[in-house]
Amino acid sequence: MCGINGFNFLDQDQARCMNTAIHHRGPDDEGIFFDEDVTFGHVRLSIVDLSAAGHQPMVYEHSGSRAVIVFNGEIYNFHDLRAELINKGYSFKSGTDTEVILASYFEFGFDCVKHFNGMWAFVIYDPSNKLFFCSRDRLGVKPLYYFADADRFIFSSELKGILTHEYLSLNSKENIDIDALNLYFALGFIPSPFTIYTNVYKLEPRQNLVYDLEKKTMKKWYYYKVPNYSPIYDSEKLIAEGRALLEDAVRLRMVADVPVGAFLSGGIDSTSVVGTIRQFKSINDLHTFSIGFEGKYDESHFINIAKDFFNTVHHHDYFNESDFEGLIGAYSTVYDEPFGDYSGFPTLKLSRMAKESVTVSLSGDGGDEVFGGYESHVLGYRMTFLRKIPKAFRVLFSKVPATDNYGLGLINLFKKACQASLYKPSKFYSSALPAFEAPFPGSCKGWTEERLKDCLELGCDNFADVLRLYDLMYGMLPDYFLVKVDRASMAYALEVRSPFLDYRFVEFSQHIPAEWKVDFFKSKKLMRSIVKDLVPAEILHRSKKGFTPPLNDWILSEKYSLVLDQACDYLKDLNQELYDYYMAKVLGQDSKLSTAFKIKLFIFGKWYEKWIVKKV
Repeated sequence: MCGINGFNFLDQDQARCMNTAIHHRGPDDEGIFFDEDVTFGHVRLSIVDLSAAGHQPMVYEHSGSRAVIVFNGEIYNFHDLRAELINKGYSFKSGTDTEVILASYFEFGFDCVKHFNGMWAFVIYDPSNKLFFCSRDRLGVKPLYYFADADRFIFSSELKGILTHEYLSLNSKENIDIDALNLYFALGFIPSPFTIYTNVYKLEPRQNLVYDLEKKTMKKWYYYKVPNYSPIYDSEKLIAEGRALLEDAVRLRMVADVPVGAFLSGGIDSTSVVGTIRQFKSINDLHTFSIGFEGKYDESHFINIAKDFFNTVHHHDYFNESDFEGLIGAYSTVYDEPFGDYSGFPTLKLSRMAKESVTVSLSGDGGDEVFGGYESHVLGYRMTFLRKIPKAFRVLFSKVPATDNYGLGLINLFKKACQASLYKPSKFYSSALPAFEAPFPGSCKGWTEERLKDCLELGCDNFADVLRLYDLMYGMLPDYFLVKVDRASMAYALEVRSPFLDYRFVEFSQHIPAEWKVDFFKSKKLMRSIVKDLVPAEILHRSKKGFTPPLNDWILSEKYSLVLDQACDYLKDLNQELYDYYMAKVLGQDSKLSTAFKIKLFIFGKWYEKWIVKKV
């Protein structure tokens, strides 16, 4: 796990500045490679082969050709690939997966990534063919940002690396992408390929990019496609396959030359991972980590059940308002574009705590997106059921004049559901959710509908599975939860590995019948059968709870009113139309929607001060 930087011209000092900007990602080693055409920089967090043989940028030679790589991530199946490549005549000087990537590139070309099981963002410099080959893993666990204009191509693991090129004046008010800002306020994050700045982009998950160093042109394509829905109605077979896959995914992610621990939240996903670790490591020696919240948000009861059940070396702490206040300044540095998942605050504290004992921590991320774990997936199932009601009845009921003001909340909700059920499938997500009080103004509707079409093609005639695929590929996971965990963990040089993010789980999920994922009331139905003897019964049957601190109680207090006022002024200065929309449609309401927007506005305001106004 590391940080990577580079560009298509020679400037060693600039490479050093970029390395310094993301030094937190790799405090164990630093390197620079350069020739007349390119400069690469790298900061290393040593995980596998801690010796100097793992130094990057790494140069590899084969049959008279040479290639150079900077790589962030882990290729979990590299031992098997290494053995295969040795049989084909390749030799290795280190025990690293980095060297295996380079040999695989010589053997398989751009298709080498199809042979990898892991998380990665890498750039290979091929001087013979005068090109950069860039790639990001299938689900987007590891980030890769790039700037491109007519002459320059600059890349980094984080935006802050690219922003060190001060002569470009990227982080200026004039360079803010208003469409991207709109997406942030609507979604809570800025999805790939957008960033908050024009001319700076994220390489999308499952995407390759080749930059021609002579022509100064680039080509992008998706190297991986989620397979189509093909259900297997054999529960015993699916349970056995799911259990075997979980065991193998955990086994692969336990390989490291540094201490490995695990997050233990008291939810079914992380608890299943810890339960599986018992097959590969003495559980009494395993360090586990959790964060609790005071009052109604606290999950410590279930965390205690899990840690007592496993008897791990457990570390638990609470996240309170003083922790929040202490991290406000750091948050906008760690998340260097507006990022509205405020559970990033306690994730920072959790990562800092874990780093005191281990260098690698396993997590349960991805379980919800694979097995159907969100309330929206249950809602999708209900919508599928609702659409079976004769259309004439739904049209009639959608016109009932019911309002919550008259104590008819359930009737009004059903009315809204009937209205949403009338939309065409391609417009369901972008149009139905506003009916449930979520704003999707302007460009966000188009963005959502285009991606929903992909999920409709991959899914079945079941909104629950379509929404699950949407969250897996575009919504909750790649640019939201995975960004949260990557930045928070790497801020403290902690590597997080997630067994449920093994791409084989994505393919496995397409064989699970949609109705075996969620039903009218229950989520993760098949998963509970797969892990039933791994976790305590209380956790197995509990409902989904988010990792949610009481930020709305804190941010909406009087002490932050001036911060929100200032953030409103920043937004108005940037774009009057966007400001007017949110002021009229959202901020004046007393609702969950208004509260969520104020939190995004607070985070935006602090980010704007840090990177645009440049208040330290």
